[in-house]
Amino acid sequence: MDISHLLLTPVRLAVEIGVVGVTIAVVVGAWRRRYGHPPVAVLFQPAPSQPPAPPSVQSSSVVDAGFNVPVSMTDYDWAVRLYEPTALLSEWERRVLSILVTQVPHGYYVCPQVRLADFMVPRGPDRDANRQAFFKIASKSIDFVVVHVQSCTVVLGIELDDSTHAHPERQYRDGLVDAACAHTGIALLRFSPGARVDISGYFRAAPV
Repeated sequence: MDISHLLLTPVRLAVEIGVVGVTIAVVVGAWRRRYGHPPVAVLFQPAPSQPPAPPSVQSSSVVDAGFNVPVSMTDYDWAVRLYEPTALLSEWERRVLSILVTQVPHGYYVCPQVRLADFMVPRGPDRDANRQAFFKIASKSIDFVVVHVQSCTVVLGIELDDSTHAHPERQYRDGLVDAACAHTGIALLRFSPGARVDISGYFRAAPV
């Protein structure tokens, strides 16, 4: 009786088992390299006892000073806890403001600490140049501006030049402010500490 097929059956079975084992090892290795854990752990994970937590708030993209910055909708919490109220004006600026409001005639108003970008804008033909020009004035403010009440246009700027204006970086800033006001036709007056503050002469010459 021929029993060769009986002898070959265990060999064939061992070969098939070996092939299956190698295939499983290759699949598990590929899964581990991609996901960091074998698929068996995923297949046999128990069902969660409670629904999964909602996904965290996705970060959005906002334009801040000309740059696209990913900002979480709640990442300002740490900063808010650091803020404290402070006076808008120094003692010298408060004294000058009280003088200015007595000197401007009816129909005008004195506004303290106004950004240049709030009353002048770049409108050239080149968008990139306009953006760069805007950044030049976006963080620069004038100590006081006098506005026409009806039109809300700025007719006069007032700067108080303390000792910090002697620094080179402040001189560059002052040069920019002077040139910007001159180009836009806005008169700018500067006063040093101890100087007499008087702007009434400007309004005697200016039309109401």
